[in-house]
Amino acid sequence: MRAVALAAALAATAVPAVASAAPISGYQGEQENATHITIGWNSAPALELAYGRTIPVERLVRRLDLELGLTLPVFLVTELDSFRLEPAARAMLLQHGGWGLAGRLGLPVHAGDNQTFQFASLGVHTGLAGGYFKRGGFIALEVEHTAILSTYIAASDRARATYEGIRDGFYAPTGGYLDASLAFGLSIGASLEVGLRAGYRSTHGLEPPPLVPFRAEVGLSYAFGTSAAAPPREIMR
Repeated sequence: MRAVALAAALAATAVPAVASAAPISGYQGEQENATHITIGWNSAPALELAYGRTIPVERLVRRLDLELGLTLPVFLVTELDSFRLEPAARAMLLQHGGWGLAGRLGLPVHAGDNQTFQFASLGVHTGLAGGYFKRGGFIALEVEHTAILSTYIAASDRARATYEGIRDGFYAPTGGYLDASLAFGLSIGASLEVGLRAGYRSTHGLEPPPLVPFRAEVGLSYAFGTSAAAPPREIMR
């Protein structure tokens, strides 16, 4: 039992190393499509590619941004055997006079191989961003929480030789982490947006992760396509 618990702990430690976050982008663009690229330190060096599409909504938020993001660890070269894929939806929930509160919900899927264990996991990634949003740029405080709900672990021959009694299977819960960051974005023309993000990462117990707990990222977004329905200037409950 001790060996099995150790295997779960090691796999749970490996998963957050492929952590991702929402694209560094405001919610004021007019085009219906957007591509995002984000690179930086997020528990480990990481590269994120994302595509987003705006869906007009008649009620409530008026506009819904659907996203699909792929995150890869970046060391000397990109490792394709470890990745995170996350479909997500985000929207401006409240807005008044430029001040706003945005929400995001994602379902991240992790997969990887750290030479000792192969693992795949499913989680829930929620986030809130509150700040000042205008078409020319934004500044916001972001709080994100990721809960890893279940992880499937397959041990290698080396792991079986080292840890007696290790078994392949699902383990739940297998951890998670909490992020607090400050994000800043500046629009260049009608289609380009440059963003910066810096913050701190902790685990569920508010302890820092095994690697450097700070995060620093730079992002570039490019919007294209026909005009989509933009949210009203004020969204009040």
